[in-house]
Amino acid sequence: MNSVNRALLQTKVLIKFSEHPSSADANIVLLIAQFFNRVQKRGARRMLKSKMWQLTAILMLISDWSQCIKSQEITVDPPENIGIDDPGHLGPLYIYWTAPTSLTNLTACSMRYHLEYFNTYQSRWTVIRTVRTWYRAQFDLEKEVRVRISTLLKGACTNGTELKSPFTEMVLPPNNTGPVGSRVQGFGCVFYQKEFMECTWETSLEEPTPSQYSLYYWHREMEQAEECPQYIHSNGVRTGCKFTEESLPEFSDFNICINSSSPKVVLRSAFFSLQIQNYVKPAAIETVHLEASPDRRLQVQWDLPNERIPRHCLEYEVEAREEGVGGQLLLQRNVTNEMTLTSLSMDGAQRKCFRVRSRMHHYCADRGFWSDWSRWSCHSDTESDAVVGSAVIIGIIISVLILSLFGWALWRTWKAREGERMPFGPLHKLMEYSKELSAHSNFNKTRENQ
Repeated sequence: MNSVNRALLQTKVLIKFSEHPSSADANIVLLIAQFFNRVQKRGARRMLKSKMWQLTAILMLISDWSQCIKSQEITVDPPENIGIDDPGHLGPLYIYWTAPTSLTNLTACSMRYHLEYFNTYQSRWTVIRTVRTWYRAQFDLEKEVRVRISTLLKGACTNGTELKSPFTEMVLPPNNTGPVGSRVQGFGCVFYQKEFMECTWETSLEEPTPSQYSLYYWHREMEQAEECPQYIHSNGVRTGCKFTEESLPEFSDFNICINSSSPKVVLRSAFFSLQIQNYVKPAAIETVHLEASPDRRLQVQWDLPNERIPRHCLEYEVEAREEGVGGQLLLQRNVTNEMTLTSLSMDGAQRKCFRVRSRMHHYCADRGFWSDWSRWSCHSDTESDAVVGSAVIIGIIISVLILSLFGWALWRTWKAREGERMPFGPLHKLMEYSKELSAHSNFNKTRENQ
């Protein structure tokens, strides 16, 4: 079989199969029979052996194309009855849907769903793939909710190819009633020493009087949202809320809604979602210790206050202030994870002061507030000179004592050796003669007195 006949045979196979995709098996058998008839008529058994790979390739092509056409006959419809339910948790919403009716009786393939929703906190689409017919997600209820879902089908009915349906979409507009300027302003929270949290706000510019603010909150350990346990007042108006540590779970969405009521107009609600470990403010460091060394370096140490924040969750910023001869000020800052810092030499500085503050380390929180600064702790250059001078004086005294003892020991040794060698030496005789003269003089005085 030459190349022309081979190409013709392959072309006929594709044409026949494309015209009658439902009779694929019959076409394959017919093509095989025709091929063997041609081979037998020419009496070329050797050619049959050499051309068997061509027949195999043709059969594999026909088989794959048959499966592709069969899979393309299946239509994948998108999910149905999509809906969004608000359980009253001030942010989390339940998205639900049902499987397409056209695929409910399909057993040869598995079905799952491709869900996308617009995350307004990160300004991007979040993609979820699930076999369930519902999903729970966090939303900013002050903005529209945008959701789209499609069906994914894969299995024997698609020859292992995953088919995707078009999207079915749903947009839920926000319930922003009331004037835009009636929303509270300047909202912020601080979690003090992990003991209690205060959230405060400012009254809106277009708020009619009289009106009263109310705060509601929810987290994962609560069944339903509750009102603020302890309001903070300013001039008789609610301007904040205080939470105790027992109601503050970390690493969880803490949802807040602030609304206000007025007999004249409906005011706009404000929604917030935060994780409280990112709002911790440690207590101020109370004591900073300075220790000078003889090489004119200062070691700075500090003590932590008694609080619930673990030590490994804190980092520190040390600020140094140097005062030179002319009164100039030079500020330096260093951030460290240790509770001690060795300062550079004090050469040229008459006075050096330090203060320290702390905040949550990124291993324990994404961010946090710096604590208040500690009080300044200072060390004068004269103090360093006094320390160095005292050390020098003490060293001199010790050296003199050592030398004196060493000299005294040598003198004793020398005296002992001199006494052994010359017991009647000139010096010894002179001392004996002086003693005799003193005795004779005392005797004469005694006689004269008598």
